[in-house]
Amino acid sequence: MRLLQNKMTHWMGVFSILCSCAGAIQAAPRAILVEEVKNDRSSFYVRVDVDREDRTYVAGETVNIEVVSEKPGYLYLFYLQADNKVVCLFPNKVQRENQIPAKKKIIIPQRDAGFRLRVAEPLGDEILKAIVTSKRLNSLDIDILTKSNFTAINEDEAKAIRVEATDTDSQEWAEHQVQIRTVKSASDRKNRQQRHRRLALLIGISDYKDPRIPELRICHLDSKKMGEALISYGHFDEVISLVNEQATRGNIEKMIRVQAAEKTQPGDEVLIFWSGHGDSVADVDGDEQDGRDEVLIPYDANRENIKETSITDDTFGRWLQALDGRKIVVLLDACKSGGQANNEKGLGQRTDKLKTFDFLDNELTRTKDIGQKQAAVLASSSASQISLVRLEGDLSVMTYFLIEKIKSSDGALSLQQAFEHLSKAVPDYVKQKFPGYTQTPVLIGDEKMPFNFRE
Repeated sequence: MRLLQNKMTHWMGVFSILCSCAGAIQAAPRAILVEEVKNDRSSFYVRVDVDREDRTYVAGETVNIEVVSEKPGYLYLFYLQADNKVVCLFPNKVQRENQIPAKKKIIIPQRDAGFRLRVAEPLGDEILKAIVTSKRLNSLDIDILTKSNFTAINEDEAKAIRVEATDTDSQEWAEHQVQIRTVKSASDRKNRQQRHRRLALLIGISDYKDPRIPELRICHLDSKKMGEALISYGHFDEVISLVNEQATRGNIEKMIRVQAAEKTQPGDEVLIFWSGHGDSVADVDGDEQDGRDEVLIPYDANRENIKETSITDDTFGRWLQALDGRKIVVLLDACKSGGQANNEKGLGQRTDKLKTFDFLDNELTRTKDIGQKQAAVLASSSASQISLVRLEGDLSVMTYFLIEKIKSSDGALSLQQAFEHLSKAVPDYVKQKFPGYTQTPVLIGDEKMPFNFRE
C-alpha cells in the first residue's frame, strides 16, 4: 500500500519521506513485530480487519481498516509491507488520540483524514498488526507518531516494543494481525479466489511424556482413521497429523498459527481434530463464568503444572485468531472430567457437576462480539460426563460414529447433519454398552456455519 493525500503536491513530499525514511530499514522490524511481539495470555481480545473478505487487493485499489478491542486501551497499528519495511499507521497526524474505548470500531484512515491507503508496488503478502495496551508505550514517542500521516519504524524501535511487551504483564496488552495479499490485476485476484482449500489438522495422543499422566490406548488411531476418512470420503485437500511425541504444545501451536495460516486463506475450511486427555483448572483471569479454565493436555504436559504446560481455552482461542476469515470447526473427542479407567479420557474425578461443555464457548462468544465469526466446536461430551472408548477397542465412541457417517453419507454431510446423527448414535451406544453412563455430544459457537465433513 501507499498513502495518498488529497492534494497531489503534498503527496509527492510525503512519498519522498516514506522512501527516504523506510529505505534504510532492514527486515528485522517486520520479523520482530510478527514473531516476537505476540501474546496468547492476554485477558482481552483485539481484532484488526479490512474491507474485503478475501483480503486481496489489486494495485490501485484503496484499503480501509478497522480495529476493535474488547477492553479500552491505547491502540498502535502497524503496516508491514511486502518489502519488509514497517510504518505505524495509527496514531497519526489526523487521528492523534490513540486511547480507544471498548468494543468500538476504529476506522483507519477516518473519512476526513486527508489521505487514503492505496495499493501500489511492491506487491505480495503484507501484514496489518494491531497492539492495544493498558498504558501508552514508552518505546514510541506519541509526538513523533502524530507529526505525519504515518511514521517509519526502525529496527531499534521494533526491538524496544518487544522488550517493553515482554516486561509488561501479559494480561495488560493484546495483539492481532491479519495478512493481506496485494496483486497486480483483477485476474490475479480471481485466480486466488478459485483456490478454495479444505485442510484438516489432526492431533491424537495416547502416550504422554509424564508417566503420571495416564496413557490412552486409542487416540492415535482416532487421528489416523479420521484422516483416512477425510481424504477418501471428505475430499479434504490436505491432512496434517501430530500423534504422541509429535504432539507437543509448541508443535500444536505451530501447526495452527503458522502452517494452517500459510496453507489457507480467508474463505477456506479448516478442521481441527483432537483426541486425547482434557481437564479443567482454576481460572485466574476472571473471564470464565464457572470459575474454571478448560485445558487440552499435549504430549509434553507436566502433571504438577497442568495449566502452564497445557493448552487453555483462552490460549486456543488466540491461536484460532491466526485463522481469522476461515470457516473453522474444532472437533474434540476429549473430556475435562471423568476418571482414569481404561475406557475414559480425563485426568481426575471432578466433584462439581457442570451442565454444559464450554471449551471455547466463552472465547467464541467474546471474539464474535468483536467481529470474528465462522467458528464452531463439536465436543464429544458435556462437562459433567466422560468421553468413552468403544468396548470393541477400535476407536473412541464419537470418532467412530462420525467416521462411519462420513463414509456412508450419500452426498454432502454438513456440520449440522453430523451433529444430529451423533446426538442420537453416541448416547444410544453408551446407554447400551455402558449402563449407568451417559455421553452427549455438544455443538457450540456458529452452529449454522456452512461446513461439510463430506462434500
